[in-house]
Amino acid sequence: MPELEEICENIRTHSATLAKSAGDQGSDKPSSIDEPVRSIVLRGSEIIRGAADLGMSENPTALGILSRQLLELFISLHWVTSAPERAERYTEFASNELDRLAQMAMKDGLLSVRSREDGADVTDTFLSGRSRPKKGVSIEQQARESGVFHLYQVFYRFMSLDTHGKSETVTDPVERSQLTLVHLQSVGAISQVLGHAAILWLRHRQRPTNGKICEILGLGSEFG
Repeated sequence: MPELEEICENIRTHSATLAKSAGDQGSDKPSSIDEPVRSIVLRGSEIIRGAADLGMSENPTALGILSRQLLELFISLHWVTSAPERAERYTEFASNELDRLAQMAMKDGLLSVRSREDGADVTDTFLSGRSRPKKGVSIEQQARESGVFHLYQVFYRFMSLDTHGKSETVTDPVERSQLTLVHLQSVGAISQVLGHAAILWLRHRQRPTNGKICEILGLGSEFG
């Protein structure tokens, strides 16, 4: 399908552009916000690259899941650029979550810590010396605090249906092609606003208005 191939190629090109922008120097004035922004953009570029491959194989089910992840990254990017302390907290999310999950598994007896000397179980001793992991900030809260709760409420929630397996799996070849195009257009729009927000911050230390976000996403003014 020529239209599908063209869209996938455009998305693949945009993915490469985003990956490159993640490594650009940006503004002459360094900021603690830059690193998490670059990390988000780099991850986004990989997701977009994967979406192009899924588009060529006409896999709307997997594309729907990736679309939500991409929107989640944009919400996080918009959140971290709103305040330095939020950016700092974002950088701790991964390690804190890993710590939280590990401690939960240990308390349930599913993971253990063993002594290097004699192999004895020292899980209880290990846990007693650990502080309680810090909670992360949910995407819903990030959306509220950064002023884009409308994107969470109207789009993210419905995209979650695909992620949690609560949507119909399309198998008809014609419907599958049509749905693939719809998801690719969503990926393209979200990737554009992700890139715009990242470049606006890294080069100009600015954040997009809700009106501009809606314009790039192709939404009506009532969402702004």
